[in-house]
Amino acid sequence: MKKLVMLYRNLVLTVFIFGGIQSPAQEDDYTQYYLNLPAVNPAFTGMDDFFSMHAGVREGWNNYGIQNDNSYFSFFGALNNGSRSGRRNNSLRTSDPTIFESIQNENKYRRRHGLGGIVTSRRVDPYKSFGTFLNYSYHLPLAPKLSISLGTRIGYINQRIDFSGLLVRDDVNDLFYQSLLMAGQGNQNTVVVDFGTVIYSKRFFLGLSSDNLVARMMNGDQLFNLNTGVRYRAQVGAFFPLNTDWMVSPGIITTYKEGFDLRWAANVRLKYKDLIYVGSAFEPDLKTSILLGLTTNKVSINYAYDVYMGGLDNFNVNTHELVLSLIVFNPYKLKPRFW
Repeated sequence: MKKLVMLYRNLVLTVFIFGGIQSPAQEDDYTQYYLNLPAVNPAFTGMDDFFSMHAGVREGWNNYGIQNDNSYFSFFGALNNGSRSGRRNNSLRTSDPTIFESIQNENKYRRRHGLGGIVTSRRVDPYKSFGTFLNYSYHLPLAPKLSISLGTRIGYINQRIDFSGLLVRDDVNDLFYQSLLMAGQGNQNTVVVDFGTVIYSKRFFLGLSSDNLVARMMNGDQLFNLNTGVRYRAQVGAFFPLNTDWMVSPGIITTYKEGFDLRWAANVRLKYKDLIYVGSAFEPDLKTSILLGLTTNKVSINYAYDVYMGGLDNFNVNTHELVLSLIVFNPYKLKPRFW
């Protein structure tokens, strides 16, 4: 009887966490979303004159032994970035420093195409999902120090759920277990298309994007609701040098879906000498986070520890998140943005 009670508690917790995923937050949300902005908004793709690779793992821990994790790998960059970087590098050799600024701000060098992709994986015990996405963006100048980017993303998502591996004392006559099997099992494939735009300079950005703007089910029996309903997002971020050694970077992201309350999350990081940073993040009624990072011009290691609040605090749920970033195809050693 005790094992049966534990089974039911595990199932209830699974449904509770699974239901939380179907809230306005995107299924693969990360606390450190700012490290992989093209995955949030395709218009960020190709913003820098180099390619970057990101690998993230997010592991949720709880007292009930239910597996709750997700991961991703992404690769984004600007096309023809070598010629622009080369022009910038060679311009430093000129005797007149104003030539460098004029070349750097020429419209033809600020126009660019961005391309990249991301692969995601998600699991909450019996629920699993896999997604792959392709991003494209086009950047063009608005003013001498202000640019705009328009981006689009097409993706494929596979979702499946299977309670058949669970063991109960009487699987035939157990009405609760049978109802889970009837209502919860399935396999669904969906194609999604989304759009985004970003207005940005070297020190700030303002972005708007969609999730599931176009979602077409290829097969399945409509058991999943994760890819139904459009979500709209806004992203704001900046960085401010405090002196020669210190800089601070605040950011806010908001998410809206019809039928749900508007949600927002804020973060702030303090960086020392382009080497190490500490910070914190907060999402009302959901979680608070500690942020740590070690960065160079080539690689960065980033960590977040989330403590959940509200209804989830009764389950002693906390999350560890690790993101590794690597800069490639950057022969002129351009610095990544600290957003």
